Amino acid sequence: MPAMLTPSSKVWQHPFVDVFRNCGLKQWPQGNFAKEGNAKLAMDRSIGHQVITLAGAVPAANYMQLPQDRTEGLGLTGGFLYLQILVQPADTYSIHVDVKTTDRNTTRISISNLFNPDALKCTQRSVQIPYSSTDGKWTVLALDLASLLAPVTSAAFEETKTIQFCANMVVRGAFTADNSYTRQNLPKDMVLSHALAPADLNWVWMPQEPVVQLAPLRELSSNIKPALSSQKSSIKLSKPSLNNPSTSRKKALEDAAEQVSAQHEQSEPWLQLQHINGYTGEFTRVMTWLPNSQELVFAAGNVIVIMHSSSGVQRHLLGCANNLCALACSGQVIVSAEAGKLGLIRLWDAASGQCQALLHGHAGGINCLDLSPDGRFLVAVGLNNHSKQLVILWNVTGLVDGQKAQVLAKYISDYNIKAIKFSPYEEGRLMTCGKDSVRMFRLKMGHLRGMSVHVTPAPGEMSKGSWLDTNVFTDIAFETGCGLLQLEERHVFVTSISGAVYQINYGTRTLERVYQLHSAAINCMLVSEGLCVTGSDDKFLRVWPLDFSDFLLEAEHEAGVTAIGLAPDGLTIAIGTENGVIGCLDVPTHQYRTLLRSHTDTINAVAVDTHRGEYCTVSSDGTIRGWDIASHAQLFELAAPGEVIQCCAYHPDRHELACGFDQGRVRIFDIAETALLQEHKQHRQGVLQVLYLPSGKLLFSLGVDGNLCVYEVAHTYLPIKYLSTAIHHHPGCIAAAPNSSLLATVSRSDASPMASILLFHGSTLEAIRRIESTAPGFTNLLFSQDGSQLLATTADRRLLTYAVGNGQLMQEQSELHKVGVDTVALHPSQALIATGGADRLIKIWPCHSQAPSPTATGQSFIGHSDIVTGLAWANDHSLISTSAGDAILIWHLKPAALLTPDTDPNLAPVNPHGHVQVAPPNPAGRLADAPAANMTEAFDDFQRGEPGLLQQSLEASASRLEGLTEGRHTADTGSSAAAQPSMTTKALSVTTVVADGFQQSTAEAVLLESQHQLVAGSVVPAEAGEPKAGKPAAAEPHLQVQRVIGFNGDSRGTCAWQADSGLLLYAANQCLIVEQLATREQRCLVQHTTGISCLAVTPDGSLIASASPPPPESSSEPSVTTAQICLWHVATATCLHVMHHHSCGVQALSFSHDGVWLLSAGKDPEQNVVIWDVETGAALTSGTTSQPVIDLAWRPHTPLPAFVTLSKSEVLAWELESSHLAQRCLRLPPPLLEAPLTALGPHLDGTLFLGDANGNIWRLQIALNSSLVTCFKCCGLGSDGPVTCLQAHQGCLLASSAEGQLVRFAQQPNSSIWVEDKRVCVTGRVNSLDAAEDASQAVVGSSMGTIWYVDMHGGSEVPVVTSHTQAVTCLALPTSELRTPLMATTCQDGVLRIWQMPSQPADWHQACAVMEFQSQQACTAAAIVSRGGSACCAAGYEGGRLRLFDLATALLAWTAQCHSSATAVLAVELSPSGKELLTVARDGSIALCSLQDGGLLGQWEAHMQPEQQVDAAVFAPGNKDLLALACARRLTVLSCPWQQKPCTAVSSYACPQGHVLDWEQTGCNATAVFGPEGTDCLLYSSPLLVGKLVEYNYQCSTTTRVLSMQHQPTALSISSGRTMVAFADAAGSVGLMHYKTGQAVMLKGRIMVLAYHWLCIVVYADVNCTEQ
Repeated sequence: MPAMLTPSSKVWQHPFVDVFRNCGLKQWPQGNFAKEGNAKLAMDRSIGHQVITLAGAVPAANYMQLPQDRTEGLGLTGGFLYLQILVQPADTYSIHVDVKTTDRNTTRISISNLFNPDALKCTQRSVQIPYSSTDGKWTVLALDLASLLAPVTSAAFEETKTIQFCANMVVRGAFTADNSYTRQNLPKDMVLSHALAPADLNWVWMPQEPVVQLAPLRELSSNIKPALSSQKSSIKLSKPSLNNPSTSRKKALEDAAEQVSAQHEQSEPWLQLQHINGYTGEFTRVMTWLPNSQELVFAAGNVIVIMHSSSGVQRHLLGCANNLCALACSGQVIVSAEAGKLGLIRLWDAASGQCQALLHGHAGGINCLDLSPDGRFLVAVGLNNHSKQLVILWNVTGLVDGQKAQVLAKYISDYNIKAIKFSPYEEGRLMTCGKDSVRMFRLKMGHLRGMSVHVTPAPGEMSKGSWLDTNVFTDIAFETGCGLLQLEERHVFVTSISGAVYQINYGTRTLERVYQLHSAAINCMLVSEGLCVTGSDDKFLRVWPLDFSDFLLEAEHEAGVTAIGLAPDGLTIAIGTENGVIGCLDVPTHQYRTLLRSHTDTINAVAVDTHRGEYCTVSSDGTIRGWDIASHAQLFELAAPGEVIQCCAYHPDRHELACGFDQGRVRIFDIAETALLQEHKQHRQGVLQVLYLPSGKLLFSLGVDGNLCVYEVAHTYLPIKYLSTAIHHHPGCIAAAPNSSLLATVSRSDASPMASILLFHGSTLEAIRRIESTAPGFTNLLFSQDGSQLLATTADRRLLTYAVGNGQLMQEQSELHKVGVDTVALHPSQALIATGGADRLIKIWPCHSQAPSPTATGQSFIGHSDIVTGLAWANDHSLISTSAGDAILIWHLKPAALLTPDTDPNLAPVNPHGHVQVAPPNPAGRLADAPAANMTEAFDDFQRGEPGLLQQSLEASASRLEGLTEGRHTADTGSSAAAQPSMTTKALSVTTVVADGFQQSTAEAVLLESQHQLVAGSVVPAEAGEPKAGKPAAAEPHLQVQRVIGFNGDSRGTCAWQADSGLLLYAANQCLIVEQLATREQRCLVQHTTGISCLAVTPDGSLIASASPPPPESSSEPSVTTAQICLWHVATATCLHVMHHHSCGVQALSFSHDGVWLLSAGKDPEQNVVIWDVETGAALTSGTTSQPVIDLAWRPHTPLPAFVTLSKSEVLAWELESSHLAQRCLRLPPPLLEAPLTALGPHLDGTLFLGDANGNIWRLQIALNSSLVTCFKCCGLGSDGPVTCLQAHQGCLLASSAEGQLVRFAQQPNSSIWVEDKRVCVTGRVNSLDAAEDASQAVVGSSMGTIWYVDMHGGSEVPVVTSHTQAVTCLALPTSELRTPLMATTCQDGVLRIWQMPSQPADWHQACAVMEFQSQQACTAAAIVSRGGSACCAAGYEGGRLRLFDLATALLAWTAQCHSSATAVLAVELSPSGKELLTVARDGSIALCSLQDGGLLGQWEAHMQPEQQVDAAVFAPGNKDLLALACARRLTVLSCPWQQKPCTAVSSYACPQGHVLDWEQTGCNATAVFGPEGTDCLLYSSPLLVGKLVEYNYQCSTTTRVLSMQHQPTALSISSGRTMVAFADAAGSVGLMHYKTGQAVMLKGRIMVLAYHWLCIVVYADVNCTEQ
């Protein structure tokens, strides 16, 4: 290998340069070349490319020279020159190459058949190489320029100046490169022709083939293992040369195996390959379907990608050193072959991603392979040491049992082979095809015996088109069909480069027909039941019947179709094209989906636009492509055919992209409009780098010519300055400080061997400082985030960190890579540096905290097949890398990578994701006695990165991690006084609540003093407050808790049951209910300000954790912006801690098995988990996930606290170590990911049960300290929908579904088979499940707001708690004529529910729902009345309809359309005579109908403006002769039209003008109530009367008094004695006010924040007060 070149290897020339294209030969006869004599451009049809033909008797008079001007020079720095020529043996020719060395001298290298063939002649300034062609074949002359110069000069090679071809010869192309290629690993643009067989091409090295350095052969699985920097980063493999053909490959393979085994001992890797945008489309056998799955297998460089065709989720098999040239699948086995001289074949297990075997028997040149249908045999075709095609047949059956593969036969073929297939008809039979060859083989006695099939068609056998005398057959397809029994009935189809398909009778081995199907070569073919699919170079995919009469379906692509695959269901076709695109065609619907796009040539640069979530890549294929960071889908593509784009940069603010081209042009594109904004050519040669100033005001472009151009963005990118940095022929780079204050660039003169760094002012570009260095050149520059340090990578593989202030060298890191550092990227947190180099490795280096410079050790990652050309951080956890190959790799950064120890061991550094390193134990820093109110402050310190109180908590927690004890740490209740709820005051308590979930309602409170019961809407009081006025309070009421009825059934995990104690714990809106099922006694715990979303109980039942989402922005508590987690002590009913962290809500909670830790998961879209210290209430640490968490659970019997989290398509295993929270992503098998995961059920033995959306249940066993799992499907729910809950017990498993099914599965003794044991069905989706230890009994909560007790033995279910599922709109009690203890509630979901009420307040636990009536329209009003002595319920609905239900028979008596269908019934009232029903609608209309039959007796139009809406309708006490309608702007009093009397306005009150005009946004409603008899007054509240309660005399039409309220009243009710008024306000509180004195008592214990979000109904009992 020649010595590594100094920085003269320019970035734009990596990895190779097409000299013909660079000189413009495609524009023949114009271009940068000179020709003389008989030199012509022609088309060579044998290779399908344009060539230059040179003919003439005198070579010196017939030539072509590159470039045109010899003095200008090509300036090509590649150390290897590849010339593609065709020379006839009888013709003379010569080639002259002038190269420049570092001593400024020029040496000519000449190749000719005119020289003495016996020796190579060297003079002082020339090297003469004799070479004669003896066979007239195409030849690639590979010149190692440095080695050729070694005999004549001690100076190093610097550049190639001129190339001259002289007659007689044919020239295809010339390439310079930095790498030594072989015919197997050539870039596709350097391939002479795909139509040439290996035997038809000569490859000659001069003077000899160099020793090649390959990237290390790493892990043979998809798990990336890091390598320490102290290890070797490459494996030297001695290659056979012309002088040493006996070089052994065995030693190289042993060295590779040793290095691979060493990798297994390394630590957990920091990066995980997440996605690849790349496909090796130039090969024809690198894509296939994985059998019996929806996953597609294809090659992307040297990586095998397994991608789900629907979700796009990828898995990757890493470990191959060279590009893959062939793939095959059978069952769960994948076979891959590398395109290199090693000729390595690997067998992979698709489920686990492990490499099962490494086979080698060829000297290289593997072009096809196949697995037998049963997966027992493997055959591959490659080259032996004499370049003859060698067929090897292996028996791979024993690999499953750990045995080695057995070679069954080897066969050297004299016939060309391009494809080989096993016969599906006969075991041990094979078929091959190639150039003028179709052969059949059979294995007999350890030998492959073959016979040829005659493929010359007889007259009349061709359907159409012409037949070629010489043909190349490309693929084989066997006919399939159930009715084909005899071999003579079966056919084989063979494709050819002529576009024809040959039909061969398999039994008789004769040619039957030839079909001309395409106009170009057919690359691939598939045959299924009755259909045939072909893909061709003519860009068409066609689907044919087997008689090929005419195609059934045709799809044209952008490039030739090189690979096709048929899905296992036979309905989807995967198509791979030559330009790197993979698509799927649905045959029945003809719909086409593009799964993946990729570049087709070297990717030169990558840039990220974090504002818009996209990134851009530019390539030598002439395209600019934009990609979405989240989905990795291509967003846009800009094409510049024939040009090379070398660099790109996004504008910091605008959606604009600047790109630099190889011809010196800079173009700026408007991405949104996909339009060219500006184009400038300020450089004579290629543009190396473009850079925007972070302020966005200036754009810089750096050229190969060593000049820096400055453009002013605001003035249409006008060039305003041109600077020369004197770096001609040396790579340059530029960087700008984040605050735009500085610009750094590289300077070097030809007289100085060392480079320096120049610092300029960012806006004026005045030179500030020159930083001298000892580096021969710089390859990358970048500033730290604060701009105080400048990082520079050098040509000798060092990373230097300079202080910008004084230019001093702060730190130095050497030997970053073994070859060269081509790209570098600094993590946004400055905690990591990523580097990439010519060794094809990506390395991650942790940084010191003082300066962003790497420490001595890093981790290396493989995945790229060529030089790494670009690195960019898309965000804090995603890294994008590109290479000289055509693939883009997206890496996921694991949180552990950011947990780098600081230089101060006493600090616990915090990374941007919130992962905390626990500091060393410090018993003195315990936080057990700290007030709970300080926990929020401590967590704020944690988020800001300050130690504070949290540091003390972490120290205490770390000490407990040393040895966890069985005893629980109890908190001092006195220290938590600040967090105590306000419900413990003796005066007040709750009686009954009917909770309805989380919907909005506008119901009013109703206050009736009947049997000493006070019924009010939407409030749970807990503590008596002081009245606002300074007057003495009235007699204090005494309220005693009786019962809460309600359940938050829409949320997951909102009920729990302790079978041994009989305690039922569940959420009822903001209340946490603790109920003893035996006695039905309840305790109501109130602390939350919004509805509880989930809860958890410690294993011993002593503590409860409950969580609620943050209040809306418009709430009365703007200080609360995060979700609330409350920790309760069950025995004392006290709140120990109130904890805050999650911004969107809490999805799930779980206590550790010892009760020391509490785990919480954020609600979608949050993607995080937090561990809390139960004793202190402090957040210990947190972790991030790639997907929102659905469920979580602690793992038992682990050395360290461990848990798992479940997301839709991933399961993460976590461990709380002494220093950080470690995360492992479990590698799930593909069948498990076919449907989203929905439920998680841990078993005490450590096994996990997973449920998915298809109703399947999987059993998962996690390996210790590994991402490997053992998984199988154990049972399922069938067609009952997704699995919603799972609970595993000893020998049995409980599972619930979205259809309300609860199924118990039993495990068969000594077996892994689970069978269904019992099935019970409840109403609604099951969202909560808790069962006894033996699973004989269970409690389930459903989405219908019901909690069921289920007896699994008897198969019965009993509702324990029943409630509404949406907002309660009305509550009605029976009239005085009825003595039936009934209550009616109405709901927005259309349910009218009738409740059986107790006769005594002490018996409220006996209240239950006895019947309900369901409608599709919302039920808005109700009244319980008597009709003929029978209890009935009149209900009003949306749509203006009134219905009467007979409660004795539970039947509908009648229905009537009383109002317009565009309005809703607001109130229903029975007349004093008991024969009529009066209804009021929201539009103000009034209707009177008969109670007997619903006949309409009268209607009255609205008594208010059309835009006004009635919020409340109340009737005067006594004879109900007056009706008051309250709306926001007006209060109207009407006479009731009983017995069809006229309905006239009595009085009206209008709200004063000039008040709040945006009252509609408050959500509050107007309300009113009649005062005591004889006062002729109403109490009225409106959202326009902010904080006011008006007493209005309707007889005098005057305002008698105005009462000031602390918050806006939203509901009013008055006792039957007309002395006490109950009101609710916008703060969610309820109060009692004496009507005459106006003195009030506020009941502050709220269960909601917004009064207009009515979430429940509250019943108070035992009202003891003195009426005056």
